[in-house]
Amino acid sequence: MTPRREDIRERLLPRLRAWSRHGIHIGLSPRTPPPWRELLDPAQDGSLRGYAEFFDTALLHAGPDCSPDAATLARMQKETHEDFGWTVLLADEHMTYRFPYGYPDRNRRGALNPRFLDPRGTAAAVAPFLQHLAPRVRAVVLRIGPVGRTEALRFDDFHEAVVRCLDALPPGCRYAVETAYPDFVLPAYRESLRARNIARVLTGPLLDALAMPGALDAGICVLRSACLAAEEEERLGVQETIRRCLEEGTTLYAYCGGEADGGPEELVRLLAGLDGELARRSPIRQKAA
Repeated sequence: MTPRREDIRERLLPRLRAWSRHGIHIGLSPRTPPPWRELLDPAQDGSLRGYAEFFDTALLHAGPDCSPDAATLARMQKETHEDFGWTVLLADEHMTYRFPYGYPDRNRRGALNPRFLDPRGTAAAVAPFLQHLAPRVRAVVLRIGPVGRTEALRFDDFHEAVVRCLDALPPGCRYAVETAYPDFVLPAYRESLRARNIARVLTGPLLDALAMPGALDAGICVLRSACLAAEEEERLGVQETIRRCLEEGTTLYAYCGGEADGGPEELVRLLAGLDGELARRSPIRQKAA
């Protein structure tokens, strides 16, 4: 183990484990961006097994160009420990309103998707993850793609489609929804999610997302943060989300960082800024009080 890896391990690992005991689970997004490869076990070549030495959760992307098969899911289960949990980010064709011009199937590029938010298709896409990763699927995120402002899609039609899709989802895990079209995040939409105990994914600007009514009503929260090294406000947003989840008893699955992230030091810095919150919740201190 290199001196740098040992130093980061000593500063990061105790904090990650302490927060996990309080229901705050932190992982990377994507799973192993380049700045982290030096930290992970070189013998594992940045593998999932090396990642799971530090983190107890991972974001598993499932889209048209990267949906793992049953054998891959089984291998991923074997490479992680029994306390390790998955958040599945479903961004397949059922989450796409109009196929982008970079879509893998050339014949669909630029066309409207007749299966957008199709209830049966979405349920079928979720089922393999529940089957092969059970019982360690912590949440499935439906990542609804962008809808252009010039599109003819009305809010009522979108809302009705979302409700039908949510009502068809199979049991067995918690669900969350992320939408790339903020104009449709209206009170009726938020109430439909709240009534079904469906979480809303928090993305940047995080402080604005956290301030929206009912942001943490579902009992779980999924957070996807961009580069921590680039924006101080982004780091403050992650810290405030952790504080709020801690205060409200909400389980948090937070995925931080990206390809341009500053690496492990940035995550240590973020968590070190919350050491006081952990100290106040120390069982020893609470018993003394």
